[in-house]
Amino acid sequence: MRAASKGETSWRLRDNWGFAHFAIRGGVPLHLAVTIQLAQSERDRFRSSTGSTANSLCFFVLDPDRHPSISVMASPHSTPYTALDTLESGGKLEPSYQHISNPCVLSWNNLSYAVACRKTADVPNGKKTILNNVSGRCAPGELTAIMGPSGSGKTTLVDLLADRISSGEVTGDIELNGETRVTKTFRAVTSYVAQEDSLLGSFTVLETMRMAAKLSLPNTVSSKQIETRVDDVVEAMGLGTCRHTLVGDIFRKGLSGGQKRRLSIAIELLSNPSILILDEPTSGLDSSATHNVMKFIVKLCAEGKTIVCTIHQPSSLVYDMFTNVVVLSAGETVYCGPRRQMIPHFSSAGHDCPTYMNPAEYFISLVNTDFDDHADVPKLVRTYAQSEIRKELSNRIESDRKTLQHLPDIEQPSPSSLRQFGVLMYRNTLNNIRNP
Repeated sequence: MRAASKGETSWRLRDNWGFAHFAIRGGVPLHLAVTIQLAQSERDRFRSSTGSTANSLCFFVLDPDRHPSISVMASPHSTPYTALDTLESGGKLEPSYQHISNPCVLSWNNLSYAVACRKTADVPNGKKTILNNVSGRCAPGELTAIMGPSGSGKTTLVDLLADRISSGEVTGDIELNGETRVTKTFRAVTSYVAQEDSLLGSFTVLETMRMAAKLSLPNTVSSKQIETRVDDVVEAMGLGTCRHTLVGDIFRKGLSGGQKRRLSIAIELLSNPSILILDEPTSGLDSSATHNVMKFIVKLCAEGKTIVCTIHQPSSLVYDMFTNVVVLSAGETVYCGPRRQMIPHFSSAGHDCPTYMNPAEYFISLVNTDFDDHADVPKLVRTYAQSEIRKELSNRIESDRKTLQHLPDIEQPSPSSLRQFGVLMYRNTLNNIRNP
């Protein structure tokens, strides 16, 4: 194979079925050199672990230092060429990435959300209120569960807290450590786990985690650091015994439903967020899988994370894991406070929970306005608004504004666009090979 001539970049792509040769004349931007370097490292890693067709990808790149006539494009996100020389010569780069770890108190006060709709007799002003004056607070080490019947506004509330809603009319305050939420800072310390798992079934747990890490962690994180972080999170989420198991889909067997949920959570934990927001983390799971998933979530709370989740109908064992509970009905707050004070609060309002009944099941059925046997929900809303629990919540939110240390102006470092492109191209190619 001949060497690339001046002003020309050549690379060969060969496999078991054919051989193709491509040549591009002109200069080689540094972006391309970095992308090719990433592709080479992916090739070497995958070849050493599987020995499959990934070892057929070969590149030849011009050295800009030896070809001064070539115009090189600089980028603040690209790897310096001196750093590439250091890596190629066997040297090590000093790690310059540190996980962001800031204790965060997340609070929301008098939060309302409305969307435009057609004017009807029930909605004369053309605005449908989804949430109305909802308040709450979650501190580090606390697990706050948002409960309520279907259509009560649970998912809308967590979407607002996770800054995932851009339309509609939002009023009220969402605060971090007593200060109005700044989008850049909030996203740097928060991760969100959606209700549905978005996983590719043709990859193993380890492959999924590695690619997720390379798509989320900055370029300054070395391959060794990525492997260490992936291994730590996999073990912490109880996925060590199935690290080489395919995720699976409708065409192939793989992980169980509970393992898939833990994998989705593990992906979001790679960046070590201070706040974790989960939408229905136990949706579609049996009681055993639900209990196991929630045990790992409680374990994360013990590490000092602030966790907010929605849950539809928890068992009594899962209910006992919660620190705080928010009960919604038709967008109104029926209760928001410590779990231990929930039963006495409803008892004072004239609704005693039966001795051998799951409190969560009883209170959700109590405020479900879809059926005739529900309680007087407006009265329960007024009772809570005038309670000592609500006053204590307001006092804590006000105290946070005066006493908590505000978060610095931080931004989560991210990988360069070219690195993300390289990883996505590699992932898509491998997925197509495994799904012919």
